[in-house]
Amino acid sequence: MSQSVTKGLVVMYKKRKSVMGGLLGMAGLLALAGCGGVPEHERECQWEGTPSWYCRHTAKKDTYFVKGNTQSYFIPAYTGPKDFPIPDMPVYVDETLDQTLRASVVLGDYKQALQKTGLLALVERQGPYTLFAVPNHPMEHPSFAVEGSLMDVQNEVLLKQLMAYTIVLGNYPPAKLRALALKNGGSVELTTFYNQKLTVTIDPQTGEFVTKNKVGQVNKIWVNGIPQSNGTLYVSQGLLNLVP
Repeated sequence: MSQSVTKGLVVMYKKRKSVMGGLLGMAGLLALAGCGGVPEHERECQWEGTPSWYCRHTAKKDTYFVKGNTQSYFIPAYTGPKDFPIPDMPVYVDETLDQTLRASVVLGDYKQALQKTGLLALVERQGPYTLFAVPNHPMEHPSFAVEGSLMDVQNEVLLKQLMAYTIVLGNYPPAKLRALALKNGGSVELTTFYNQKLTVTIDPQTGEFVTKNKVGQVNKIWVNGIPQSNGTLYVSQGLLNLVP
């Protein structure tokens, strides 16, 4: 190889090394300047050119991984007419609402309904949200008349309305919900996703929460308020009908 060619290769290598070093240095500065501490999904949103204020509200909620944290609750096995062995399901408080729904056998139909209506993606977000989730049996056998199955094509609009009625905007853990209800004479109205009002009442006989719709249909609570990283999860004993 001639001396001139060798010298040219050395110059090219030095230029390439200089450029790579500059890029790596810039990446480090960006990380120090503003990317550190920003959730991964929010960064992805911003990289696509979306304003940061919008990304904060629509980006997926990053799970909180707390070293040594093993705090958990349980959703007990649900035994209905179609009885089959289901173990009690652990629910970890540092997970998001959608992660808990995806892992649950008991809430499988509810998760599928949220996914079908596009609402499962909502409860992946920062929120916070309070869910009044519904077990499989009342999802498959609601207490009100439905043409065919709720999951059938002809019931798509109804299904979306019913599912949105189980999603409350804001975080209402049991202590906060009880305090609000007692302050308002034993009941409180919560705003659901489509701006419908869901009434939560303290049963005077049992002291437990029940939910009610506009015509007074009562729905008892089965699992009473599990904290999640982006809200609180309740599990109802039935499915409330959304009355106009």
